[in-house]
Amino acid sequence: MNTKNFSALVGVTAVAVVIAGWVIVSRPATESSDFDGTLVFPGLLESIDDLDTVVVRHKEGLSTLKLTETGWVFVERDNYPVQSDKIGELLVKLTRMEKVEPKTKLAEKYDRLDLVDPEDKEDTRAKEVVLKNTSGDDIARLMVGKRKFTLGTTEGGTYVLLADDPQAWLVTGELNPGARPRDWLVREISNIKNDDIQRVSVVHPDGESLAVNKDTPEQANYTIENVPAGMELKRDSIADDMGRVLSNLLHDDVKKADGFVFPSDKTIRAKFEGFAGFTVLVELIEDGDENWLRFQGVPPEQTAGETDEDASNWTQVMAELNTATEGWVYQLPGYEVAAIKKRMADMVKEPEDGGV
Repeated sequence: MNTKNFSALVGVTAVAVVIAGWVIVSRPATESSDFDGTLVFPGLLESIDDLDTVVVRHKEGLSTLKLTETGWVFVERDNYPVQSDKIGELLVKLTRMEKVEPKTKLAEKYDRLDLVDPEDKEDTRAKEVVLKNTSGDDIARLMVGKRKFTLGTTEGGTYVLLADDPQAWLVTGELNPGARPRDWLVREISNIKNDDIQRVSVVHPDGESLAVNKDTPEQANYTIENVPAGMELKRDSIADDMGRVLSNLLHDDVKKADGFVFPSDKTIRAKFEGFAGFTVLVELIEDGDENWLRFQGVPPEQTAGETDEDASNWTQVMAELNTATEGWVYQLPGYEVAAIKKRMADMVKEPEDGGV
């Protein structure tokens, strides 16, 4: 096994060995009298160390996950990092998967089990999963169909087709390989809590601006700056969502930033300023129903010889943010970015009694 595979797969392999070993000596009880009990891929455990690529083929296309010197990456997303635990989960399920009972051999009945090949049916829910080694040879290949939740085990079962075999099988385990980029990609962009954010300012493409702030981290709600005369807040907490934007911020998709333009007449620009002196700059454009953003972290200023531990920590946080996001733009769901699209009119109202 080469160094690349060992460093990236050591955790995955260890888990697979433990669970696969357990399943060989402790078969899950099922209610089926036809329980076959043999492993679907009996040689998979011995082949995992040579694993190089995982391919999931579905109606939307391909998700190709490849092992590199630095870890798993998503090929169709310009080699953006993949959640290695998702690879591990898939391998463990495939390694311990056992045959329960044979089903149909008739291709015309595959649709009932969601096993029609994506090339043969536009709206099929079937997904083909292929594991390849460093030589490009298949380690495992199967078509994954409908899940069965009433198998009689704690984990249910799945209908599958194995390569070059018309026999459909019900197997143990609920296998549901992701078909969306978000199912595999490392999704977290930042996790900066609202208690760390002192001020948020937003400038819209037409020049309208909106800013909110707190005097201290303990202040209950953000204050809206420059509220128009004669108006009041719709509610005391109306601006608080603006301070939460960077907390547990997860993206749905990613692209290389090369050639991706943020024109001034279409871009919302937001600035998040922290109590510790750091700044996060965010640019957002809407492309149809999609929201695309890019990020830049600015560390706190430190004078020569300064040993402020808090400032040093935030310098590291900003460096990590920039390392992860530099050269990338991210698609985020609407609810994640709704707060920085708000305008003053969304925040205030005329007093109900007609006065202030």
